[in-house]
Amino acid sequence: MHSLKDKFDEVCLRLEQGRRLESTGSDPIFYLVFPVNEIITVKRQTRAWIAKLENKGWHVIEFSMAKAVNEILRGHRLRKQWLIGEKMILTQAEITNSAIEFGEINKTLSKALTEGTDLIDQLKKKIEEASSHKGGLLLLTDLEALHPYLRINSIEARLQGTVRCPVVVLYPGKREGKTSLRFLEFYPADPNYRSEHIG
Repeated sequence: MHSLKDKFDEVCLRLEQGRRLESTGSDPIFYLVFPVNEIITVKRQTRAWIAKLENKGWHVIEFSMAKAVNEILRGHRLRKQWLIGEKMILTQAEITNSAIEFGEINKTLSKALTEGTDLIDQLKKKIEEASSHKGGLLLLTDLEALHPYLRINSIEARLQGTVRCPVVVLYPGKREGKTSLRFLEFYPADPNYRSEHIG
């Protein structure tokens, strides 16, 4: 089992080598895969990793999924209606002493993240920003904020062919085989990633 330091060093090596043309695609996307019990450790290491990347000549632009999800959901035009609906659902569950079904709520919020001025648009802007700098690199952090709305592979698929700079994804989960990942270690293994996985 490799340490976080070993995994980060491997990411740096792969960044220097560049992405090879493979059957999975050639967009320069690299996943640093780590167990969920190391999420806090990774958050503590992120500033130091950015500094190391910058010392190696990279211009790092960070994109926090937590900040983006929060910004989109808080600023959504339907937010007031969602809050009214939430209050009604909670009141009804209390009166009937029944469990709350979150599936439909999560579908609504997932739709809000992927329509209009959505997550993909924000990510594309960050990729453009990073690409405009010599040695530009986009670092995706706080992926756990996508749960339970989205998984990063659906976002990666929508970005295919538009990535013009290296993207490093700090991925809490588990690697299974060459292309399969299990987001947060409890989602089913998904082989639909087109990126390189380290860890």
